[in-house]
Amino acid sequence: MEREWRCKKCDTLLGVERGARLHLRYKQAQYVVDGDDYNVIAVCRNCSDVNERGGTQEPPRPVAASG
Repeated sequence: MEREWRCKKCDTLLGVERGARLHLRYKQAQYVVDGDDYNVIAVCRNCSDVNERGGTQEPPRPVAASG
C-alpha cells in the first residue's frame, strides 16, 4: 500500500511511503529511508515550511486511485 507524505502547510508532495520504506525524490535526487523506526525532516521546496515524519508516527494520507 502506498501513502503520500505532504507538506502540512501547502500540501506539496514530499514523499511516498511504500510498506516500511519512505521514498523521497526531487528532480534527479532519489532517497529511500528503510525500516520501521526513522525520523525524517524535510523543508518544503514551495513554502519552506519544516515537516517531520517518523516511522512510528501516524501514517500519511493514502494515495488517491487514478483512473
